[in-house]
Amino acid sequence: MFRFAFFTLALFASTNSQATIYKCMIDGVATFTEQPCGKDAAIVKIAPPPASNQPPATEQPPNPQKPADLSVEDYLNIQKADREIARLQLEIKELQKQQSERIGKLSNMTQDAANRLGAASIDDAISKQSERINAYYKSQIAPLEKQVSQLEETKKQLKERASQSN
Repeated sequence: MFRFAFFTLALFASTNSQATIYKCMIDGVATFTEQPCGKDAAIVKIAPPPASNQPPATEQPPNPQKPADLSVEDYLNIQKADREIARLQLEIKELQKQQSERIGKLSNMTQDAANRLGAASIDDAISKQSERINAYYKSQIAPLEKQVSQLEETKKQLKERASQSN
């Protein structure tokens, strides 16, 4: 068992460091070592594994947004800002979806509903309601867009600070 483990270790080492492995017969047992172990020592040829264009599954691809000159704190702050930006953009998208749905429902307006709104016609009522809906959602979306722009500016400043420190 020990010899098998040693052989496996030797094979692993040879693939990573290109070490030479010798095979000797000692008392009728095959022995593998990094040094010639006797007069009958034979060099074992081990074919390297085929080269692959893809990194092994355990390796993570490099993060293109993390320049080497960023501090860990700045990198984490940028990642945090990215997450917050994504959250805000999702919230904006949801509000825009609600806005579109509410405006879409206006096409089902009846003359009676238009009269209750004080409009002369259905088209007039739809136009007035659309303006109100758009104004409401604009007041909801504008602060979120401002937050996104502030976070983008913060990210830009962090990256600039990192590039100036080098």
